[in-house]
Amino acid sequence: MSIGELVLVINFPIFLGWFFKQLNIFKEEEIGTIRKFVVKVTVPFIIFRNLYSVNVSDISQLLPASSAFFIVTLIYVTTVYFSKKFVSKDKKIKNSFCLATFMGNYGYLGWGVLFYFYGDDGFTRALFFTVFFWPVFLFSGLLLISFLSGEGINRSFFKTIGKALLNNAALPILTVIAALYMNVKGIVIPLWLNRSIESFASITIPAILFSVGLSFSLFMKKEYLKAVISGTVLRLGLGITAGLAATFIVSVFYATDPLTKKVILLQSVMPSAAISPFFADFIDSEKEVISGILTFSTIISLFTLPSWYALIEKWSFF
Repeated sequence: MSIGELVLVINFPIFLGWFFKQLNIFKEEEIGTIRKFVVKVTVPFIIFRNLYSVNVSDISQLLPASSAFFIVTLIYVTTVYFSKKFVSKDKKIKNSFCLATFMGNYGYLGWGVLFYFYGDDGFTRALFFTVFFWPVFLFSGLLLISFLSGEGINRSFFKTIGKALLNNAALPILTVIAALYMNVKGIVIPLWLNRSIESFASITIPAILFSVGLSFSLFMKKEYLKAVISGTVLRLGLGITAGLAATFIVSVFYATDPLTKKVILLQSVMPSAAISPFFADFIDSEKEVISGILTFSTIISLFTLPSWYALIEKWSFF
C-alpha cells in the first residue's frame, strides 16, 4: 500500500466522524458515550488480542519502548513549562497551551496510525510504548498543574491520581498482565472466545479514528491563534527532537530493534492527546485553546505523519 493510500485509509474514518458531527447526528453526550465504549470495551479486546499472540521474543521490546515514553513525556513537560511565557501573557491561555501540548495522542490516534503503517508488529510496539500511559499522564499532568498554579504537591494531588488511576488505568493494565501471562505460559483459549475477541478487536481502530473526527472544533477567537499554532508546531515538528533523544538513550541501555525505534520516533510527533481536556477543570484555562490545539494538531498530523513516516523509513541509522 502506498503512502497516499495509507493517508486515505487513516483519514476516511476521521472525515466520516467529522461529517456525522456536522449533520448533528450525534449529540455531545452521545459522542462521549462512543468514546467510552471504545476505551472501556473494544480497546481491552485489541490489547489482549495483540499481546496474547505476540512472539515471546518481541516482549523484550516492552522495556525500551515504555522507557522511551517516560523520556519523551519528561522532555515535553519541561519544554511546555519553560516555553509558555513566549506563547501569551494571559495566564489561562498559557495554562491551556501547557495542558494541550505536554502529552501526545500516543494510544488513541497513535495505535491506529502505527497499525496502518507497520501492521500488528507496529501496533504491538505502540502498545508497549503506552503501557504506562495513564499513570504517567495523570502524574505528569497533575504535577505540571501544581507548578502552573503554584500550589505544589499536597494530599489532594495523590488522592486525585489514585482515583483517576482506578477509574481509567486498572482495566487496560490488568488486560496487559493477563495477555502476557497467558502468552508466556502457553494457555490456550477456546475457539469461540478467540473469535469473539477478534470481532471486538477488529472494530477498535476504525472506531478510534471515527471518534477523533467527532471531536474536531474548527472555530476559535483570534487571541488564541498564537497558542494554537505554537502547540501544533511543538507537537508535530519540534517533537522529533524528543523522539531522537529518547531513541538514543534507550538504545544505550537496551537492545532496541529498528521497528521499536521507528515507533518511538513516530509517537514523538503525534498530535495533542484526545483526553487533554481532562485537566481543564483542575486549573484556570481556556477550553477553546485546548480544543483548538487538539483539533488543528490532529488535522495537520494527517499530512505530517505520513511525511515523517517516509523520512524515517529512509534514515540509515536503523
